[in-house]
Amino acid sequence: MKILVDENMPYARDLFSRLGEVTAVPGRPIPVAQLADADALMVRSVTKVNESLLAGKPIKFVGTATAGTDHVDEAWLKQAGIGFSAAPGCNAIAVVEYVFSSLLMLAERDGFSLYERTVGIVGVGNVGRRLQARLEALGIKTLLCDPPAPTVGMRGISARWMN
Repeated sequence: MKILVDENMPYARDLFSRLGEVTAVPGRPIPVAQLADADALMVRSVTKVNESLLAGKPIKFVGTATAGTDHVDEAWLKQAGIGFSAAPGCNAIAVVEYVFSSLLMLAERDGFSLYERTVGIVGVGNVGRRLQARLEALGIKTLLCDPPAPTVGMRGISARWMN
């Protein structure tokens, strides 16, 4: 199996080398000639994955090392019978830790305690849920706002929902 990976994906060579021959290529743009005999393509958000890139190529699987998929035409991949996987939540803990450290730095700088304060969280997906749980565990109240998310069935979330 020949696997093309974006050259800016750390550890991709090591990770996928047990599955086949791995070739690192520039992600912007992917050299079209390299796709001619590749079975799998691993990309980042800089690579637009669509019919114009892959039509007539033997690619059987596309993976993105991103949480978002705006750069991938998932409908076309499905129609073409090409497998696809993204990495939703892959950086959620790192983002939560960044937000948490920012809150602690603000509290230190401005001389206040976070205990029994209230923090508003807009978006209750992979990051928002994790952040809410950690804040509440430390006695920090949360207000949640995520219009597209259903508030029913969000087990374990005791925060107040806002519109």
